Amino acid sequence: MVAAEVSPTILKERGNEQFKRGEYDAAVKLYSEGLDMLEGKTCHESAVILKNRAACYLKLENYEGVVDDINQCISMGGGDSKAFYRRAVAHQHLKHLDKALKDAMDAVRIDPKNKTAIDLVMAIRRDIQGRKDLMTSTTGLVDEMLGSLRDQAADVDKKTLAMKNLVNITSNKAGSETLVKKGGLKDITRFLLQDKIQIHALNCVICLTRDSIPRTQLILDSVPLDTSLQILRQNNEASSLIGGVLYEMLNSVLEDRGYDYSKRELGQPIKKFPVPKLLPTLFEYFKECCKVAKDAALNSLLNAVVKVTDSRVINEEVLNKELINFMITLVVNGKVSYEHSQQMSIVVSKMWARTRVDDKKSLQFVRQISTVINPRILSGEEEHQMLALRALNILLQGSFEAGGDVIKDNAEIYRIISKLLCSKSPDIQRTAAETVALMSSDKKMCYNLAGHNFNLLKTLYKSPEVADEVKLRALVGMSKMCASSGGDVNRNIIAEGAGVRIFKQIRQLLLKNPTEESRKWVIEALAYLTIDAEVKHDLVKDEEQMKIICDFSTDPSPSTSYSLSCIFMNTTNSYDQPDIEPEMQRIAEYAKQSVPQAHELDSEDNLKTRISLMVARGVPSVLSACSSADSERTREFLARSYFGIVSNNDGEHCGAVVQQGGTRSLLNLFSENTEEGKKYAAHAIAKIAIKMNPALAFSGQRAMDACRPCISLIESTNQNTFLVYDGLMGLTNLASVSDSVRERIIREGGCHHIDFQMLEDNEALRRAATQCICNLALSDKFKERYRPEEENSTEAVDRLKAIFVFCGDEEYHTRIAALGAVAYLTSDVRICKCIVNIGSFEEIVKETICIEDQGIRHRLLVILQNLLASDKDVAEKIINTQIFECLLALQMGIGSQGGVMKDILNNCMSAAKHWGLIQSNPGEYVYTAPTPQQ
Repeated sequence: MVAAEVSPTILKERGNEQFKRGEYDAAVKLYSEGLDMLEGKTCHESAVILKNRAACYLKLENYEGVVDDINQCISMGGGDSKAFYRRAVAHQHLKHLDKALKDAMDAVRIDPKNKTAIDLVMAIRRDIQGRKDLMTSTTGLVDEMLGSLRDQAADVDKKTLAMKNLVNITSNKAGSETLVKKGGLKDITRFLLQDKIQIHALNCVICLTRDSIPRTQLILDSVPLDTSLQILRQNNEASSLIGGVLYEMLNSVLEDRGYDYSKRELGQPIKKFPVPKLLPTLFEYFKECCKVAKDAALNSLLNAVVKVTDSRVINEEVLNKELINFMITLVVNGKVSYEHSQQMSIVVSKMWARTRVDDKKSLQFVRQISTVINPRILSGEEEHQMLALRALNILLQGSFEAGGDVIKDNAEIYRIISKLLCSKSPDIQRTAAETVALMSSDKKMCYNLAGHNFNLLKTLYKSPEVADEVKLRALVGMSKMCASSGGDVNRNIIAEGAGVRIFKQIRQLLLKNPTEESRKWVIEALAYLTIDAEVKHDLVKDEEQMKIICDFSTDPSPSTSYSLSCIFMNTTNSYDQPDIEPEMQRIAEYAKQSVPQAHELDSEDNLKTRISLMVARGVPSVLSACSSADSERTREFLARSYFGIVSNNDGEHCGAVVQQGGTRSLLNLFSENTEEGKKYAAHAIAKIAIKMNPALAFSGQRAMDACRPCISLIESTNQNTFLVYDGLMGLTNLASVSDSVRERIIREGGCHHIDFQMLEDNEALRRAATQCICNLALSDKFKERYRPEEENSTEAVDRLKAIFVFCGDEEYHTRIAALGAVAYLTSDVRICKCIVNIGSFEEIVKETICIEDQGIRHRLLVILQNLLASDKDVAEKIINTQIFECLLALQMGIGSQGGVMKDILNNCMSAAKHWGLIQSNPGEYVYTAPTPQQ
């Protein structure tokens, strides 16, 4: 029905209006709808709409879209000066300077008085000249340096200097392209194995591969693999530079720069870069190179996985398949040292994050891994089994979900793990203990492991022959088994009190050898042990151990961030706790059933002391450092921890949280989190807004960003009353900051929910909502909601009635807030005309004016002053009631010491006199009835 009524011309005009308002996306949508209606027709209207949409694309920096639209526009006969000018600007930004110059000159030719087009021609000519100057000078330098490299009579020093100069030349795009055109790549390749020159030759190759897919492909074809392997065997600086070459190759492919998409034909598919071509090189690289070089290669892999989602020239499915097979094969073949496992787990976590959203892809992902790992685990040879478990550990660290799918309920794998724990080899013991520690994170796996393996882990720890790193992993496994009951004694699979003993043993190992690896494992163990009240009490009191833990958060890995978030959630008691009704507790006690009770160390006083110690030791800084974590579970626990800190001790620690970057982190945690995590982050933001000056706590833009979290707390009708109250109070304080913040609350739809809370039976919610409206009433935008217009007359009157009725509320603070809101609203004449027509107006005013409280009386007098000054009809209605008599009595009673209120009363009388409703006699005001209108 709508499509039949709206014409392309109307859509074009609407698009023009949106363009004038700066709403370019909306304008593009309207222009596109108009073009769709004209599809298949070549007409002047289509050309105009295309030209207008091109103007929008220019503003949105979609320069390819500008070129496409103007091409079509010109083909339809719409090639005027504006069209050529817009295409010229687009070509200029796309670096197609020759095309840009031609279009700009055509624009000037059509309209010689177009000064903007003339200026554009001059600017493009300067750009072209600059490029020519650069290319001319670069070409001469490249020829000179290549001549030195090719000169048989030149000595090594001269050739070394020439190669150094080429590194500088190829550091920019023009130099790299000139070198390739001159055939210089072959010359560089010749020097890759010469001692004095090879470092500079490799740096030159790094520059050539940077930001260019074509040059990367050329180097892969030109540099023989044997040459790379010979460099790697040297185990020196040159071998590590090969890692830099691979890094830049992958960067070029995945950053997708240096590829001119404008040169491909319309509809031609984008060429996919053959990633598998790089992976065999990387495999040989791992076999031959030193530790430094391996680190460079792993960084290249990590870079590939992180950036692949933004690439248009790579096949993600192929990358997943090739990379996972490549990495797991490396591990199970023993080509990767133990130290690189953590880096590989990060790669796996990134891959799984993209794969898990698709059931088919995630199943394929797990199958690919299983086909490599499972045969090795079941092979019967301890060495092969250890390497397979190492690959499994990488998978469990990167994605526990995927690792669990590989293991499933395979009893044979559990048996093999138990067997490897008893091995005499320290490497095998360490790997098996680590597998148990990682698997114990899952409750079901923990139960499958606990029976026999707990004693094996205990034996490993007590054995004097076992290395500390093995003992530490054994303790982590035991820690998780101790915590598997979730604090329920009846479901504990380990003897009571074991958690505290393990904590003390872990502390000894940590202080004895505080390496990065040992700290990582200790933090993971504490994530589970801190469920125990005694453990978290002892941990927070231990300043030395807390310092080691907090120092580890400077650059946390995903697994470390998760463990830290668990520790602080447990120590702040921010986890979900069952609400036990007193009646149910009495019934359970009568039936002689155990009822969960809080440990005395988790009492309110102990919790306050514990949180104060945590804040003093910089825990808010640790939470801030971890807040950029990708895992939603980690982000939820961080939000819970923040809430536990700011809600304790009556908000005493809000200042420390803000000082240590808490507001920025909480806003970040609210933006991406689980539903529970968003709720806790929003509640923490509201608490800070309540307890502190919001202008200081949320400086600049953050004050506006804090509105949405607070509004989210009052949106749901099923929300907890305390959450709604804090959300309202947070909004009240934020609304006092500035007009920009008040307008953000209005735009976010907060007013509707605040109005709803005003009508709640709960007195505290009504009061908070009314106070919020009082602060919002400072905004002119907010007053529009109460201003009766034709389209919203009923709603506006109902809102005015509601807020005015609260001016007579029995609760003091609600009444004060309502009077303040009405005092601000009555600065608008239309609102004044509506208020005096409210049925209870006279009754509420007379009752309120008799109250002796100065705050109430002052606000009411301001309202009456505004009403009397607004309009003659409004003033006449007031004077025709007993309200005027009350004002006269009040004025006489105040005397000469009335101060501000006396001034307001005089203003009221002056307003009435201005309208000719009263006349002044010596010492008094006398009412004069107006002449009736004929």
